[in-house]
Amino acid sequence: MLLSGAISAQEEAYLYHINPYNFIRYDLNQMHYPGGRENIDRFQNKLEKLMTTGEGRMNIVHIGGSHIQAGSFSGQMRTRFQQMNGDMNAGWGFMFPYRISRTNSPFGYYIRYNGSWRSFRNVESKKSGTLGVGGISATTASPKAELTILLEKENVLDYSFNQLRIYYQNKADNYSVSVDSALISKTTKTDDYIDFTLNEFVDSLKITLTKDPGKAGEFTLFGMTTEKAPNGIMYHSIGVNGAHVPAYLRCQLFSEQLAEMQPDMVILGIGINDAYGRRFSESRFESNYAQLIDEIKQAAPEALIVFTSNNDSYLYRRYVNKNGEKVRESMFRMAEQYKAGVWDMFEVMGGLNSIVLWQKNQLAQSDKIHFTREGYLLIADLFFTAFLQDFEKQLQTKHKLAEDAAQPERNDLSKPSDSNNGE
Repeated sequence: MLLSGAISAQEEAYLYHINPYNFIRYDLNQMHYPGGRENIDRFQNKLEKLMTTGEGRMNIVHIGGSHIQAGSFSGQMRTRFQQMNGDMNAGWGFMFPYRISRTNSPFGYYIRYNGSWRSFRNVESKKSGTLGVGGISATTASPKAELTILLEKENVLDYSFNQLRIYYQNKADNYSVSVDSALISKTTKTDDYIDFTLNEFVDSLKITLTKDPGKAGEFTLFGMTTEKAPNGIMYHSIGVNGAHVPAYLRCQLFSEQLAEMQPDMVILGIGINDAYGRRFSESRFESNYAQLIDEIKQAAPEALIVFTSNNDSYLYRRYVNKNGEKVRESMFRMAEQYKAGVWDMFEVMGGLNSIVLWQKNQLAQSDKIHFTREGYLLIADLFFTAFLQDFEKQLQTKHKLAEDAAQPERNDLSKPSDSNNGE
C-alpha cells in the first residue's frame, strides 16, 4: 500500500501551515545523505512496515544540550512522529528528576522527590562519578527516598503508561525499589535496571527507595523510561544544559545504556556549546565526535545517525558567531564518512546572522542562542517536514519501480496465447 495518502493527510494537518516567515529558507529544507542512503533506506523500510501493519517498534534517541533539555524541540518531534499514521504512541521514553539538580524540567512531565539527594551532570568538571546515557545522575544515602512521576495534562497525546524501567547503580545492594504493590503485574531486576510491568495504565506513579539499615552504601539513579505500547514509536529526549561532545564522552555507561534502548535512529544536536568561543577547532570537534560515534556504533551498529547543524547564534550577546558555519561543514564531512544524515538547521533558519530576525519575531531569546517555545516548535516542524517529505519521495520512487517491474508481466498476460491463433 502506498502511504502517500496518509502522509498527504498529515501535510494538510500541519506540514504546510508553518508561518511563512520571509527569512526562513523553506527551499533548502531537506534531508541530506552525503554518504549514501544505505542507513536511511533501512530505517524507512522498517518505518513503512510499521505504518502498513501497525506492528513493530521504532526507537529514536535525540541527544543534545539545552535545546533538548527544555523538551519543546524534542517534544514536538515526539508528537509528530507518533502521529504519522494514526496512533503510533509507544510511550514517553527517557525521564529524569532534573529538579534534584536545580535545573529546568522538560515540558511534558515533572518528578517530585523527597529525601536527601546530590546530583552530578556531565558538564560539571569539578565533580566526578558514574554517568549513564542521560548525562546526569542523582545519588541518595537517605534511609527512605521517594520519586513521583507526574505527567502534564497539557500533553497533546496520552502518555499514561504501564511499563517503567529504572536505570540505576546500587553496588552495595542495600536498597529495595518498589511501587504500589496493587499495581504490580511483573518485576524484573538486573544489576543495571529494574522493570516494572503494571496491571493498569497510570499518569502518575510513586517510586519508593528503602535502605537496609544493616548495610552502608548509596543508590544512584541514571534515569527512567515509561512505555505504553509494544508497537509504535518511542522517542527518547536526552539533554543537559551546556553539554558539548566531551561532556557525553565522560559518561561511562553511555554505550551500555544506549544499547538497552535499541535505537533505530540517533539524532545528534550537540555542537552549539562546542562552538561557543573564539578557539573553536574543527579537527578537535570532529575527533571528539568520532569517539562518540564509535560508542553509538558499538551500542547500535545499524542505527541511522542524523546530525542537526547548529542554529545561528551570537557570542556574548554582541558578536556574530561564525563558528556555526564551521560546525555545519564538519557535520557534512562526518555524515559522508559515517553514512549519516544531516538536517541543516543553520541554512534553513536563514544562515549567518539570521538569529536576529528570529529574535525580532519572538522566535528566539535575547541571548541570541536559545529559541522561545514557539521558535522550538517551529524548528521541530521544519525538521519533521524535511524528514517526511524525503520519506514520501522514497516511497513513491519505490512503488513506481515496483509498478514498472510488474508492467511487462501484465503486458504479456494481455497478449493472445498460441491456442487462440486458429492454427
